[in-house]
Amino acid sequence: MKNKRVKVQIMSDKINLGMEVYDFHSGLITENFPLNSLKGNLMISGEGRSERTALLSHILNQFYARHPDIGVLLIQLGSNEDTYLYHLDKVFEYGDPELNIPYFTGKWFTDRMSERFKNYLNAIFGFRYETKWVIANLTLPYVNLSLPSSIIDFLESLKRYLISLPYYEVFIDIKVESFERAIEIFQEDPVLESTVMLPLKGGLEWLDLWSKGKKICVDLTKCGIYQQKLLVTLITQSILNYIDHNNSDSPIGIVVIEDADNIMEKPPYEEYRKKHESNMEYIRNIKEESSVLTREKIEEVYEDENYLMNVQLEEIYRRLIGSEFRDRNISLITVFENLSNIYNCVRNFTQIQLQVDEVK
Repeated sequence: MKNKRVKVQIMSDKINLGMEVYDFHSGLITENFPLNSLKGNLMISGEGRSERTALLSHILNQFYARHPDIGVLLIQLGSNEDTYLYHLDKVFEYGDPELNIPYFTGKWFTDRMSERFKNYLNAIFGFRYETKWVIANLTLPYVNLSLPSSIIDFLESLKRYLISLPYYEVFIDIKVESFERAIEIFQEDPVLESTVMLPLKGGLEWLDLWSKGKKICVDLTKCGIYQQKLLVTLITQSILNYIDHNNSDSPIGIVVIEDADNIMEKPPYEEYRKKHESNMEYIRNIKEESSVLTREKIEEVYEDENYLMNVQLEEIYRRLIGSEFRDRNISLITVFENLSNIYNCVRNFTQIQLQVDEVK
């Protein structure tokens, strides 16, 4: 999209995205997308952050002015210097006592919630795949009871449960170490621990306001990349557990992930392939031992501690963008710099792709 001044035509049932098209009826240069065309993923990319921000604010401010019943949840990751450009009802900053993004949202486990919970925990902590079985067994008593409020208590319970089982000693040590690493994350960051704590009473203010049509910002710019990956993933879990499937003709809510480059960074598959080829003798030995080259064994070949987290998070977002948000008529807007560095599913499941050109 060339950055020229254009006249904008806004109609009550349409959202103008600032693309240049001549309107023969009005004589204006504009393009208007019907609101129902936003019932999916919209992507804004380009090297110029100020240009990306200008287009995003142009879009979001129209929702504020024209659609007070459609909530907007803006998740800021890279910078909050441009927040003033957006018309917002409330901003929640990381560290505010009001910002609560619990590690589980809901009063009880349904089968679908339980499966999502296991997948999300495995991904954000990079647990090995069979750990889902441990989580599933430990959470069985919580079907009609509350989970521990503190995620440290929950992870400690997982560790104790695993130690109590008569598994092979090496297997236990590997799993216990992974839980201990996860526990250390929260012990070293008390703000993160309090942010993901289960609420003792009441709901989540940011989620309640968003569901009622308010324009909300969750500012995570003070977090590191790992904390951002964890919290953004838990935000999507809260939304999925809170919003039911529906047959709306237009989006019932907008979720925006701004500066998504780091949290949706594509695993270096080409680099993995080269490592895979250079370790063929080692791989053959692994296959002789176990017959199957599992993802855990692949991780050993790649020597990448974040491999499991990367591939599991990518799978979560593939389902999120490809079906789960779509089934709830939630529009996801992803904003980033370079498309080639982002999960493939973002491009594959995007209905509207806009690329801005940096003004030289």
